[in-house]
Amino acid sequence: MTALGVVMMSDSLAEQLARWRADRMAFRREAILLEDGTPFGDRVEPWQEEDFRALDSATYLHAYLERPRGHSKTGDVGTEAVTELLLGPPGQQLYCAAADEDQAKLLFGDVASKFQRNPLLRGSVRITQRDIIVPVTGSRLRVLASDAPSAYGLRPDWIAVDELAEWRGRELWDSLWTATGKRPRCRMVVITTAGWDATSICWQVRQVAEREADWYFSHRGQCASWIRPGWLASQRRTLPGHVFARLHECRWVEGAGAFLTREEVERLFTLPTPAPLGARYVIGLDIGLTRDRTAACVAHREGETVVADLFRTWAGRPGMSVDLGDVEAEVIRLAHTYRAPVILDPYQGILLGQRLQRVGITVTEQAFSAESRRRLFGVVLQLVKDGRLRSAPHEALSGELLSLEVTETAAGWRVDHRPGRHDDHVIALALAAHKLTSERQLVYGVDFGIL
Repeated sequence: MTALGVVMMSDSLAEQLARWRADRMAFRREAILLEDGTPFGDRVEPWQEEDFRALDSATYLHAYLERPRGHSKTGDVGTEAVTELLLGPPGQQLYCAAADEDQAKLLFGDVASKFQRNPLLRGSVRITQRDIIVPVTGSRLRVLASDAPSAYGLRPDWIAVDELAEWRGRELWDSLWTATGKRPRCRMVVITTAGWDATSICWQVRQVAEREADWYFSHRGQCASWIRPGWLASQRRTLPGHVFARLHECRWVEGAGAFLTREEVERLFTLPTPAPLGARYVIGLDIGLTRDRTAACVAHREGETVVADLFRTWAGRPGMSVDLGDVEAEVIRLAHTYRAPVILDPYQGILLGQRLQRVGITVTEQAFSAESRRRLFGVVLQLVKDGRLRSAPHEALSGELLSLEVTETAAGWRVDHRPGRHDDHVIALALAAHKLTSERQLVYGVDFGIL
């Protein structure tokens, strides 16, 4: 665009900005375009407008907004960032802090796209790899991730915090919150789903927001008209009850991040019984070399039930990895004993898989990705919930199942073990269970974006 073009765009935009500064809600309604080009004002719901008007009110300095999954948290934070960049005081330093690097990228993209979709706003912004800059106001936005280095030294005028309940540490929060005193009238906006840990930074901030007069506090349950009742009913059927309560009812429930409850885990362990004649066995093999263990699970199916018959475990240690020769010898013995194929991740086990095939063992490769992990954990979850998974008592498996947590990421739902714990036996079991159930093409559909 030529220099003259910039001036013309700036003049046109300046006229609109003068009008919108008197009514920030009119700006959101008219200037924010959704992905299909529809003005936000055609879709905004009363509860959203109530929160936005509270942000515009001089009554409150800070805000804490608690909403269920799918209630436009990132989108509304992005809208507010665009509004503040254009209508806030000139020369502001704005920061958005997200739960992790993926969520930070999603938030950055939301703000950038809202400028780019509107022809009037498009020429007013300069987007770099890290910053969104509006030359007409001199304001700048940077998006940070909670797992990034701390932000001590920043001098913010406006801070938005996305999904605080998912933050694992508090260093970034502490650095941002203590920086709010560096600039007069620095504002903090927190938007999040409910959490589950009453010792977390999110719970502490929530308590402050509820009692302090300069905080706007908003807690909402299901209220978005775009959430389909049928989809929500499916979520209720297929999610752990405590996870559904946190994510979709926005309730703080003790242990709501856990993948399975203790009662569900304890129920699957039973005394072993003889397998029926002709039972079909498979071996799930999860390979870890040093920090993780290698685990094998031999399992079979009885009707609709998956039974874990036995586990084998090999542990490495610092300076000495797992001896894959030992693993190979035992897996060959198990495969021949049970006439079982082997399912493994080729990342660490491609050579082992080739060696097993040379001695006549059928090997199926299951490459790990975020989607395949969700699929595997989804099978385990539905088998447990339906009472169709059994195992002989196994302390390591029990501990791993109880340490699994569900977290939300920009790419969907992720199930992972807590820091310092393992999930090797769970993965080995999941590989075997997925193979056994998929052979009958039974769909254990769990809406973490899994199947």
